[in-house]
Amino acid sequence: MTYRYAAAIIAALSILLGAARAQDNSNSKPTTSAIPLPSATPCAVPKPSWKDSLLVRWWRGDLLDEAYKNSKAYFNELNSSISTIDDWSGRLQNYWSGSGATGNWFRIGKTMKDYGLTISGTAKETFVGQLTPSALPQKYSKSGYSAGPLSNWLNEEKLNFTYDFGKIFGLMGLTAESDWRYRTMDGSQTDYYTRNTAGTMGNSSMFDPQKDNSGMGPRLMGQYLQWQTDMSADPQFMIKGGWMNPYEDFLSQPESKFYQNNAIAAAKGIGGGIKYYQNGKTYSGQGVPWTSTYDTWGGEFRVKPSSETYLRTFAGLSIAGEGGVASTPQNASGYNNHGMNFQGTAKFDPNSSNYGQTGVYQMNELGWTPKLGDAKLGGHYSIGSYIWGQNNGDWGSHSGNATIWGLYLQGDQRLTSVQESAPATPSLSKNPVAAAPTYSKTRGLYLFSELSYTPADACAIPFYYQIGLNYHGLFNARPSDVCGFAVGEGFYSQNMNDSLPKNQGGAANSYASQYFSTTCVWEAFYNIQINKWMACSPYAEYIINPAGNGSCVNAAVLGAQIGVKF
Repeated sequence: MTYRYAAAIIAALSILLGAARAQDNSNSKPTTSAIPLPSATPCAVPKPSWKDSLLVRWWRGDLLDEAYKNSKAYFNELNSSISTIDDWSGRLQNYWSGSGATGNWFRIGKTMKDYGLTISGTAKETFVGQLTPSALPQKYSKSGYSAGPLSNWLNEEKLNFTYDFGKIFGLMGLTAESDWRYRTMDGSQTDYYTRNTAGTMGNSSMFDPQKDNSGMGPRLMGQYLQWQTDMSADPQFMIKGGWMNPYEDFLSQPESKFYQNNAIAAAKGIGGGIKYYQNGKTYSGQGVPWTSTYDTWGGEFRVKPSSETYLRTFAGLSIAGEGGVASTPQNASGYNNHGMNFQGTAKFDPNSSNYGQTGVYQMNELGWTPKLGDAKLGGHYSIGSYIWGQNNGDWGSHSGNATIWGLYLQGDQRLTSVQESAPATPSLSKNPVAAAPTYSKTRGLYLFSELSYTPADACAIPFYYQIGLNYHGLFNARPSDVCGFAVGEGFYSQNMNDSLPKNQGGAANSYASQYFSTTCVWEAFYNIQINKWMACSPYAEYIINPAGNGSCVNAAVLGAQIGVKF
């Protein structure tokens, strides 16, 4: 697949260089003093030729020269102007206080944006350390796997390219988006087992202490076109289609993204482990891939019936095994499609241990986004549903279901806002009016909560809830820091317990008569905002009954994440 990545990188660099040519011309406008004009006869102003339009210049490649001159001038200026310690200090101070780690793409980011191209990205390193003994049960040691790592390092880089067709082509509201990612765990792109700690194999993988645990190596993410009535974050109407992931738009809880546990930050109880039965044989089925790694062919629209309500709908393909590094129908083990499984699910192989098909994936969400009180405290309340079109076994009866479906409720609300100025004293006029106080746009207490339900006959964890509180700017000296605490708990399916073998090695993990009950996680963090583009976030987790059936001891996890944005 190397040639695909090379071609994509070359194309991206060509666009980046081509978008920035005009900056020198825009910064070097001639002055009237340098151009003498006749005093009596006015000058005829020539009409601009169509050959000088942005579209024509872009088509014939003129913008490449401008990008090259602009970047060359930047580095020449940097090299010639820095000659003393004070010069270095000033340059570093400007860089440190800037908006991104690349200095707005070496000062050509504005020019790129003027021509329609916006590039953004993030990079992060995360450490996961388990304080308690290895929680993975003896089953895995007996099978040849280690008892589970007590620590892991995660590395991730993401890039987003967004092109606005309104800048040059005049197609207002139309954009194209291209997302890419690179991820490793313990330096490995393919080892499925090194991602785990705290006994999170099997049905309880939802509670993995690290959310970024799938789709290792280089990965192609969303590639789609989008049109909306205006370029705001909350347009009246939006429609998009292509290679995309509803996870990025539905059940959106920004406050939960500060956390590291997979249940709280990502999975949120959607879907779960399933089985499929055919001709007396049991296969692993594909649960709902509620993760950033999944992408599929589909389309989505969003409309606002009123200023505070919206309706969002998605319809696409349910592709089994598309997620990446895991056993899939395409291969017995260790298969990694790097996000390029465009053809859908491979033909079912009855000799494998997995079952999959290409079905229908559909989601709906109705939301309310009020702003409450004088401080205009923002809220987000929604009810949503999903249908995942993969056959599964209907725990216990083996009768089979054509789909998995479920519901979720979301309730997020900013509870308080820090008052930055008191109301002004009313004047002594005849009709005095007191000036309203001003409130911080970010500082204050935030609540997020969610409840999900999936029928117990088709899901390992049919009930799940989570609730958390985050405080932005707890200390006046640190107004951009964020701290928080959250709890998430899942309840296992009794249908699944009834289907487990009895007196044949036990319910699971070689433990006799121990059935699945609940798994719960507590997590706390403190996100230190170092500057506008760098943050460090230490965190702690405590996972109760990690495997769900008592076969693993409770797990205490400490870690930290440092991240930058470009």
